[in-house]
Amino acid sequence: MFTTKARRIAFIIAVLSSLLLALIAVEYFHALNKDRVRAQQLSELQSEFTGLRADLESELNAAIYGAWGVASYLTSHPNSDVADWLVPAQTVVDDNPIIRNLAIAPNNVISFVYPLTGNEVIIGYNYDEIPDQRDVVRRAQETHKAILAGPVDLLQGGQGVIYRIPIFSHGNGMEEYWGVLAVVIDINVLFHAVGIDALMEKYEIALQGRDGKGADGDVFWGTDQVFANADFKERVRFPNGYWLIALATDASQNGGFWERQRVRLIGYPYVIALYIMLFTLFVWYRTSYSEAMLDPLTNVSNRRMVMERLQTLVHLYDRHPTPFAVVVVDIDRFKRINDDFGHQAGDSVLKSLAQRMLTHTRATDTVARIGGDEFLVVLMGIDNEKVVAEQCEKLAEVIAAPIRYKSEDIKVSASLGYALFPANGKTLDALIHSADSKMYKSKRKS
Repeated sequence: MFTTKARRIAFIIAVLSSLLLALIAVEYFHALNKDRVRAQQLSELQSEFTGLRADLESELNAAIYGAWGVASYLTSHPNSDVADWLVPAQTVVDDNPIIRNLAIAPNNVISFVYPLTGNEVIIGYNYDEIPDQRDVVRRAQETHKAILAGPVDLLQGGQGVIYRIPIFSHGNGMEEYWGVLAVVIDINVLFHAVGIDALMEKYEIALQGRDGKGADGDVFWGTDQVFANADFKERVRFPNGYWLIALATDASQNGGFWERQRVRLIGYPYVIALYIMLFTLFVWYRTSYSEAMLDPLTNVSNRRMVMERLQTLVHLYDRHPTPFAVVVVDIDRFKRINDDFGHQAGDSVLKSLAQRMLTHTRATDTVARIGGDEFLVVLMGIDNEKVVAEQCEKLAEVIAAPIRYKSEDIKVSASLGYALFPANGKTLDALIHSADSKMYKSKRKS
């Protein structure tokens, strides 16, 4: 078949090279499948995690606001006594299983606790005589704000968070400090009630923000490493403070064995016979994907890709509600750049701006070129107008930095308009129209 040794060697090299490329294609699709399985798992897990955060916030605030009812009673009845406090305290504690006890301390000395059984040790407890307790109570008194402390080790045993509410009486037009009300929340019962302990059997979870200090507080549940590797982070808000909760997954948990390995299990048995075809399909796939979904000049997403993604996000919102914002970016007076510096300079400007926007957005966001001098940025997980406005300001600053072309600096500016989904539009057309309107309004001002 082969008349010379050189041709045989060339054929073997061609076969081995093609086989190697086919194996690479299988591994490539295997990686894509793993990413898809992980993305699908994270999408499903995000809803579960958001629900967990909402339940935790709801349970914690329900206990806190219940205590405010007792605080209001004390404010309006400063001359009431222990016998009068039993009924309102009993109503709050018995109706909420995460509340361990409720204590009332006129003049900072605990004279009432409900339930009394198991909590006798704290009767007569004087906050002013214990430095760490004294500082917290005085801070609440001076700021007139309720303060959450903990988790702390309780005198009665176990751990809890203590929410202290300063009480002020208002007699003869004067405000006078009366004392403090403290509601103790059993943190283990709270976490069990919202399902954190059950979720920790599958994933790593951590909470940060001891004493309600949020990102400035210590990690009090889990480890710092969870925050370093977190797939999700959210805030658990309550009056005058918040916690951060983070969840990290293990790569080995991404689907079952079949879901993760099916490309290899199907591909390898046929790769010997079909390696040339697989290689051809791989090259075709890569080429057609780039042509269909990427802008050939800037190498960012094109209009088709970003519109398909936005349409998918809108359709999935009812099942997986994920807020997002769209930002329309229109380069001001771009024609003048082409006229003054040439079309090659204009192309260079567009490439530079696309890369700048990619650099200053997150991996979950999308930057797309949707027209000659127009871009569209999709910012995921944003439902706050202030946050998206700040991001637009950052993008405008990044765009405004001069672009060096050959020996000249080209000054560029852009007009930006944004819209939040679903706040500014529940359909894709309405959303884009809202963003365009703000962009044109900005352009008229420039």
